[in-house]
This record gives sequence, structure tokens and C-alpha cells, in this order.
Amino acid sequence: MTIRTRQGRISGRRRSRDGGLLILILALVLAVVVGSSFHKAGGLSTPVILCYLDASTGELVSSSSVAKLPTRRVEQVAGIIDLLRTPPADQGLTTAVPAGFTAHRATLLPGGILHVVLGAARDQPPMGFAEENALYWQLVDSLLSLPGVGSVELSVDGRPTGTFLSFVKTQRELSANETILDKGQPVDLYFVASDGRYVVERRTVPTGLTRSQLAFQATRALMEGPTHRSLVSPLPGTDVLRGVTVSGRTASVDFEESVLKLNMGAQDEEQAKDSLVLTLTRLAGVSRVRLLVGGHSVQDLFGHVDAEDPLFRLDGRLEAGTALAVYSLTEVDGDRLPVLTVYPQMQALTGLNASILKSIAQLGNPPEGDSSLVPQGTHITAMDLQANLGILHLSLAMTPLPQDQAAEALMVEQLWLTLTELPSVTSLQVGINGSVTFLPGGYYIGKPFSR
Repeated sequence: MTIRTRQGRISGRRRSRDGGLLILILALVLAVVVGSSFHKAGGLSTPVILCYLDASTGELVSSSSVAKLPTRRVEQVAGIIDLLRTPPADQGLTTAVPAGFTAHRATLLPGGILHVVLGAARDQPPMGFAEENALYWQLVDSLLSLPGVGSVELSVDGRPTGTFLSFVKTQRELSANETILDKGQPVDLYFVASDGRYVVERRTVPTGLTRSQLAFQATRALMEGPTHRSLVSPLPGTDVLRGVTVSGRTASVDFEESVLKLNMGAQDEEQAKDSLVLTLTRLAGVSRVRLLVGGHSVQDLFGHVDAEDPLFRLDGRLEAGTALAVYSLTEVDGDRLPVLTVYPQMQALTGLNASILKSIAQLGNPPEGDSSLVPQGTHITAMDLQANLGILHLSLAMTPLPQDQAAEALMVEQLWLTLTELPSVTSLQVGINGSVTFLPGGYYIGKPFSR
């Protein structure tokens, strides 16, 4: 058949061939769309570990599963969130994942770093710290189980850098958090090394304590002794401890009368006094220590220690500017621990700036046999003391930087232990090489480090 138009005759066979090509193209497009939808709906079978919350204790509970997940990272994250939103029935599990919580972007960066940007619903009600912390670790622990993921970075659209929703601070998480229950708060205990120097060993005590309870727990932990076998506690055992109270800026340590029968050598007496005073005056708001026996003042203790007057940290030399306290690193039983070195000053330091400059310079020059993660040549680019809060804001330029997150944490510990020894400084807010949030290895520095 032939159809005539203004352009002339058109072959019916040719029209048929054009229609067949069009149908073929439409069929291919339809196949791609249907295939894509099918792939998205079905996905690949992927072994994952999904983390929910124990409904009675709030503890994280891991559940191994095989999920159908798409190949695109953002869709994988969205799939995980959907699964976490509805915990398995009849297993006593709950979830902190709210409705309207979504994945906006997800990228797998070199080194297996999964960077995820999340979104929260506009009408999302405020969360408390515990609920937000539970949500954060539910997501992190579950996303760490995705193929190729070695660490997770989370952020939420519209929230400040380094902040999750409101309270929880984010960092590059390298491993799963086994529990979100209260893990306590750290205290710095000063034990004695074989060379007579004071080494800091961090110990965890419960949170929510009163000042007196915290001081008691720290004193008791000190008297129980170190976990590193090469360190010793010069103090007697806990059976001679009656109690510890804090009033104002004074911590009063009360001993049983049996302590008067102890007779130590002169060096042991001095170390017992210093170990106790160094430990207690690292607690927030404590600047002096009184030693009591049976609730009353005594003239001397441990043999010849003058206990009639309050005892001050390093005998008040820090406040007078006649000494500088700096922390290098020493190896103890295979671990690198901060060790205190006191540098007498021929001429008393005047002004906080001079003390800070000298402390930073000394950190880069540790004593022979020690090490430091604060490199020589580190210099200060900006500093400011928020006097009413005792927060020192310090910007540093340094090279090289530590190579991993654990070393970065230890370097920051060196800095804050040293700089919070200075009078009027109780917290350190540090920026390094222009960063005020994360160091290259993933350690988070976007918060004040406090005594």
C-alpha cells in the first residue's frame, strides 16, 4: 500500500521498518527501567551486622543478618536506616532511629572511609544526650559492617561541623562501640617509676559523683596501686583510709589512727605526699590538700611529712612562676605514658604568655630517654585565655604530625596535661595546622580538654 502526501509517496514497507526501530528502542528503555527498578527493589544479598538497643538496659545488641542492598552507597545507607528503624519483634529490642531520618549523601573515600550526610525531619522533636548517643552508635556500628568500610564519618545537614544533632560530637569512628552504657569519667593518678619520677596512669571512675565522692574514688584508686607492674604506689593500702571530703578548693584526706604507726624512709615519705597531692590537685577546683588522722589535724604523717598546713601542688612553685611542669612520654611495660618533669626557673616567669611559649618549646625537647609527639619547632600562631572559664584557646603550627589516631590522642594529652598546669588554665581548646575539628588521623579536637 502507498500513502500519498504533500511530500510525495512514502513506501508502506519503509514506514514499517521505522516503526520497528522505535518499538525496539522503547523496549530497551523499558527493560532498563524495569531492570533498574527490580535491582533496586531486590539488590544484592549482603551480610551485615545490625545494632539495636536492649529495651531494659539500653545496651547495644548486635544482630547478624543478610540484607538485600543496592550497589549505590547512599541507597545502602538508606537501606540500613530502614532496617534499624524497625527492630525484630519479640526479642526485647528497641531503636533510637526516628521516623524521617534519611541518608542524603554517602561516599566511600580512599582508605575505606564512609562519609555519610544524613537528614532529619523538620518536625523532629529534640533528643536528650542519651537518646542521641544511642542513635549515633546504632548507625556507626551498623554501617561499619558494610563491605569495604573501614571507618565511618557522620554528619547531619544543617548541623555545625563535628556535631551530630545537638549534644554528641562526631569523629572518624574506626571501630564499633560495644556499649553505650555509662563508661565513667577518667582521673589522672600519679604513680612512681623506678627512676623516682611521677608517671600518669589514667583510671576510670563512675560519673555523677559529688566532688567529695570523686576525690575519694581517686584516692582509693591511687592507694590500690597501678595497673602497670613497673610502677608503684608509695601510699599505704586502702585499709588506712577513712574518707575524703572537698570543701571550697581544699580536699581533706582522713586516715585511720593506725597510719601513725607507719615509718617510711625520707624518700618514700616525700613520694607518698607528692603522689597524693599531684593526684587530687588535678581534679577540677582542687588546689590544696589537708591530711587528717581520725578527723583531726596532726603535725606530721608518714614519719616526717609536715601535715599541719595545707599542701599545694609542687609546693606552690607553679603559681610563683619558679617552676614549669612539662609532660614528656616514657615507656612503661610496652606502653607510652606521660611522665612529669619539673623545670626550675632561674628567674621567675611573669605573665601567662611567657609560660605558654616556654612550655611549648620544652615539649619539643624531652629529657634524654623520653620522647615527645609534639615536634621541635612547633610554634604558636594565636592564643587567648577566656579568663572567666579558664579556657585557653591555642592555635599551633607543627610538622610532622603523628601518623595515627592513637598517637594524635597521646600528643593532645601531652599538650593539655602541660598547659593546664599553668595558673588560671583549667581547659585547653586547641587548633592544629588550621584545623579545629579533626586531625588527619581522625582524632577529634573540636572540644575543650579539661582537668
